[in-house]
Amino acid sequence: MMIIENHARKIKASRGKHHRYKVPFLKTKKMIHCESSIERDYVKILDFEPNIVDIIYQPLQIPYIYREKIRNYYPDFKVLTKKGDVWIVEIKPEEKLRNEDNLIKYVVGRLYCNQFGWEYRIVTDKLIRPGYFQENLAILRALGSQLVEIKYLSIVFQKLKQYDTCSINMLRGYCNELEDEVFYKAIYALIYHKNIYVDLISKRLDGEAVVSVGERM
Repeated sequence: MMIIENHARKIKASRGKHHRYKVPFLKTKKMIHCESSIERDYVKILDFEPNIVDIIYQPLQIPYIYREKIRNYYPDFKVLTKKGDVWIVEIKPEEKLRNEDNLIKYVVGRLYCNQFGWEYRIVTDKLIRPGYFQENLAILRALGSQLVEIKYLSIVFQKLKQYDTCSINMLRGYCNELEDEVFYKAIYALIYHKNIYVDLISKRLDGEAVVSVGERM
C-alpha cells in the first residue's frame, strides 16, 4: 500500500540545483526530496526499517494563527507502516529543538494529528546519526540491497548458524566455496534485511564486525 502523492509545498532550489537533496526510497523505487542532509539520512533509516512501507515528503499545509497572524506549518514527512499507522514527522537539529517558533509548530502538529488518530513525531539529528550507524547504513544500502540468489544466502546463513556468532572475516573463511563478490553481497544482504544481526552503531561494519543469528531465524 502506498501513500497518495500530494506535496503541500515544493522544496526551494539551492545553489542552482532543483532540490537540496534527493534520496531513493528503495522499497518503492521513488525519489524523496529533502531540505537537509538530516532529512535525507532519516529517509535511509525508514528504508532500513521493515515495518515502514511508504513515505511522502512535504505532505501537509497546516494553517494556524500565532501572534495575530495566519501562518502555515509544513511537516517534513508522512510515513505509513505495515500496520496502517500514520506518522507525521518533523526533523529538527538538536540545537533548534526548543526554538519558540518550533515549539508552537509542535503543538499545531500534534493537535492536527489527534483529529485523525495519527502519531506526531519529532526526530533530531542525535537520533538519526548515532555512532557509526549512517556510515554503516551507506555500505548496506550500496551492497546489501542487491539481489542475491537464495542458495548463496542459505549457504552463508547456515554456516553462521553452525557457529552462532563470529566475525565477518571468520565467516568468510568458513564459506570458502563462494567467490568474494558473492559472499559479501550475501552477508550484507542478510544484514540489511535483518536476517542476521550486527552492531551498526558502536563499530564500523568491516571484517572484524561480529555477526550473529537472531532469534527470529
